[in-house]
Amino acid sequence: MRKVLLLTMVFILLQGVSSVSAQDDLPGSIAYIGTDYNVYTFAGGESVALTDDANVENRYVYQLPTWAPGGRLAYFSRGRSADEPQLGVYVSPDGVRGGERVYETNGNVLNYAYWSPEDCGENCRDLALLLSDETGLFVELLRTGEGEVEAEMIGRGGPFYYSWSPDGAQMLWQRNMQRLDVYDVAEAGVVRTLTQQPGIFQAPMWSPIDDRLLVGALNANQTDLVVVDGEQTLTLAAELRGLVAFAWSPDGRYVAYTDNYGVLNVVDARSGALVARTLDVGVFAFFWSPDSSTLAYVTLARERDTFSAKRLQQDANPHNLLWSVLNVQNGQLRAYAQFFPTSELLYLLSYFDQFAQSHRLWSPDSRYLLYSEETAEGVTLITVLDTQLGEAQTIAEGVIGIWSFE
Repeated sequence: MRKVLLLTMVFILLQGVSSVSAQDDLPGSIAYIGTDYNVYTFAGGESVALTDDANVENRYVYQLPTWAPGGRLAYFSRGRSADEPQLGVYVSPDGVRGGERVYETNGNVLNYAYWSPEDCGENCRDLALLLSDETGLFVELLRTGEGEVEAEMIGRGGPFYYSWSPDGAQMLWQRNMQRLDVYDVAEAGVVRTLTQQPGIFQAPMWSPIDDRLLVGALNANQTDLVVVDGEQTLTLAAELRGLVAFAWSPDGRYVAYTDNYGVLNVVDARSGALVARTLDVGVFAFFWSPDSSTLAYVTLARERDTFSAKRLQQDANPHNLLWSVLNVQNGQLRAYAQFFPTSELLYLLSYFDQFAQSHRLWSPDSRYLLYSEETAEGVTLITVLDTQLGEAQTIAEGVIGIWSFE
C-alpha cells in the first residue's frame, strides 16, 4: 500500500498575483471567445481571429470552442431564425484557418460537445453534441471528414452524460439518473445496459487507457464509487453522501473524487488505497494535469466550510474563487490568488466532471492553468497562471478559453 500523503504537506499561499504581458513561449494553442463573441486562437504570443461576424445586439454569437486530439478545432454559432434557436457547427483543421460549416440545425440548442479521442478512419473523427429542443436532451453524433458530414441522433435522456472509450469505438452513458449504458459506435449502435443503477453523480468516465468503467453505483440512499472491469466490480469508496464527482488520471493509475462538496481524495485505481487527501472542504471542481502528477482544484476563497453552489452564483464579491494545486507525488499544496469567474467558466465548472474529459484548462506540459475572469471593473480576461512561479498573465480580453491537447 502506498504511503498516504495527508496534508502535513507544504502549503504555500501566493497572493497578489500580478498580470504580466503575454509570453510567446506558451505550449500548444489556446482557443477563446473574445468579448465580441468571435472565435480566436492564441499561439506563439499572437492571436488569430477565426471569425469576424458575431453580432451581440442581434444575438448571433459563437460559443464553446472544442479541441480534438491531433489539432482539429470545433466551434459553434448560436442565433435565431424565425423565433427558433439556430445552431451552426464549424471545424477548423488546425485552429489557424477559419472553420468550415459542417452542420446546421434550427430549433436546437447546444449544451456540450465532445470529440472522440481517436480518428474513425483517414481524416475522419466523430463529434458528439449534446443538444436540447422543446422535448428534452439528446446526443447527435457527427462523423466529420472530407465530403458530406454524417449526422445521427443516437440517444435521448435528461440528464445525459457520456464518456468516450480511448479508441473512439464505444461510449459510456448515464441517462435520466436511472441507467448506465455502453453504446457501440462501431456496431451500428448496439447498446448494452450495465447492472449497476446510477447513484448521485453526473458524468461517468471510461478509463483513458483500457476498458475499465468508472461510475457511481446506488447503494441504498448513498453512492459507491466503483470500477467495472468486465464481469468484475471493484469498490473504490463506499457509502458516499450527497453529490459525488470523480475523475480518472490520464495515465489510469489514480482516481480523484469528492462527495457532498467535501475534501478531495486521491485513491489507487486498482486497489482503492488512499494516496492523498486535501484538508480543504468545499472543493467545487478539479482537473488532472496531462502528466497525472498534479490536481488543480477550485474552492471558495473564504468561508470554505460553508460552501454553497447557489451562493457561488449569486455572490457579488469579485474575488470569491481560489485555484489550488496538489502534487500527488510529493504532497506539496499551493494556493494561488483569488478570481471571479466569467459566467461561461462558471458553466464549465458546474459540469466540470463532464468538461474535464473534453476541454483542457491545463497546458500540454502540465505547467500552466487557463481560466477566464471578470475584474472589479467588469472587464473579462483570459488569464494564464504559471503554477511553478505563481505568476499570472493576461493573454486577451475574452469570456472563455480552452487549451489544445498538444
